[in-house]
Amino acid sequence: MKKLTAIITGALTVLTISATAFAANLISADEARAIAQKQVPSGSTYLHTEAELQKMQPYYEVKFFDTATQTKYEIDVYQVNGKIKEYNMERKALGGSANVILSKDDVKAIVAKEVGDVSIYELKLDRERGLYEYEVKFSASGLRGEMNINPETGVVLDKEVKYSF
Repeated sequence: MKKLTAIITGALTVLTISATAFAANLISADEARAIAQKQVPSGSTYLHTEAELQKMQPYYEVKFFDTATQTKYEIDVYQVNGKIKEYNMERKALGGSANVILSKDDVKAIVAKEVGDVSIYELKLDRERGLYEYEVKFSASGLRGEMNINPETGVVLDKEVKYSF
């Protein structure tokens, strides 16, 4: 019985040390904020950081708002390694347009400028409530995402990029 107790006590000690070492490697909310802040325009206002702990891979959800462009940003940063899990932005004040000036090639160039070298697998002109928007779905090594673009001005109305490492 003493031998079994000693084995259990030893196993629990190793587990406690491992859990403590793992927790020591997690980034803090302030570190996640600094990582996320690099993804938003300067002058954006930091709103808050929320820890999402009930997930398989815990992360911080960091939110910003840019009053100049009326754009909200949400960047999810993994706690374990500080890498970005997901990036979302949405302009509140702007929507689609009644006019379509930009071609699909123009839209492809906007996506390339915003995200880099990606493969566009869907690009369509959609109409909602009388206004047009280009909807774009894309992917590349380590990411996939969607964007909506104003077909008259080229302004990115919203963007979602999910990263996988």
